[in-house]
Amino acid sequence: MRTCYLIVVMIVAASMWCGCKNVASASRTNDTKHAIENEVTMGYDPDSVTQGSWLGLFLGMGWVEEEHSEDSYGYRYECCVPELEGLEGIVRQELEAIWYAQGYHEPALYRCMLGLYVDETFPSAEVFRQVELGIDTLLTQSFCYNDEFEDLKKSLAQRKGYAPKNAQDIVERTKQFFDQFTQKNSQFKSDSATFHLPEARVCIVAHKIYDQGDWASYIIEFSFDYNGSCGCPSWADYITVNKQTGHRLTTGDVVKQYGYAKVSMCLRKAYVKAKQERNADLEVYNYSGQELIELAGGCALVNEGVMIYYRPYVVGCGAEGEFNLILDL
Repeated sequence: MRTCYLIVVMIVAASMWCGCKNVASASRTNDTKHAIENEVTMGYDPDSVTQGSWLGLFLGMGWVEEEHSEDSYGYRYECCVPELEGLEGIVRQELEAIWYAQGYHEPALYRCMLGLYVDETFPSAEVFRQVELGIDTLLTQSFCYNDEFEDLKKSLAQRKGYAPKNAQDIVERTKQFFDQFTQKNSQFKSDSATFHLPEARVCIVAHKIYDQGDWASYIIEFSFDYNGSCGCPSWADYITVNKQTGHRLTTGDVVKQYGYAKVSMCLRKAYVKAKQERNADLEVYNYSGQELIELAGGCALVNEGVMIYYRPYVVGCGAEGEFNLILDL
């Protein structure tokens, strides 16, 4: 029975973020730090945008592996991570707290952490509004997988009296989210809360990857990682916004510009190439150009051209990750 309880609680906690109680210092090389610093200060690497290099950077940020014995490993998370220390242009919000979950037989204690990383400045107020809304949507989704928090979720999602003007306003709202859910998750606290769940860390990142003419593009990514998990939700959304009008570029805009037949053909070609690069069986998830247009999660202008992207599991298995297809237009 206790085994069943453990499984149930871990599933619930994985939805809401879960953590334990230890903090460790990560070991980072100077070469790694300099590589990241160059990417942040000099802009997004056009050769790696399709591979999601920023997604790879922030997935599991603060994660430290520790060897307990010859064949036994444990994992911890840092709240404050060294990767971005000393880098300019990024506003950070790093929070942690002990939360509790009321299980079927006994309460469970876990340590959860949140890391928000967002550009300090934006090309225009219109771009800021679109990026901020994307971050806010992720915040609501991140805290609210559990049905018992629906009332709080709806209250925060209404954004009453919230008119953000800069990145600092986003940081303050993020703390409001975290504090309110911490308070909500503390109501089950009791002296018997000795059942510990694995550590967890959530990252939300918003960073400019393209800025030319009237258009600016941002990666808005979400990663969730916890000890002992497999297949944690992580993805990167890409948005392109007109700096003057605030119009957000859509796949429909791309189809209208280049024609349905051409976009369909280019998508199919890019998808086949991506499957080959992943050494994945094309026959298992074999989509036509028309289906790829219909399933598109969004599009963005990047240094290589026009990109259509698909979150994990949309056009392939979870192990294949996210598909970011560059159109040969």
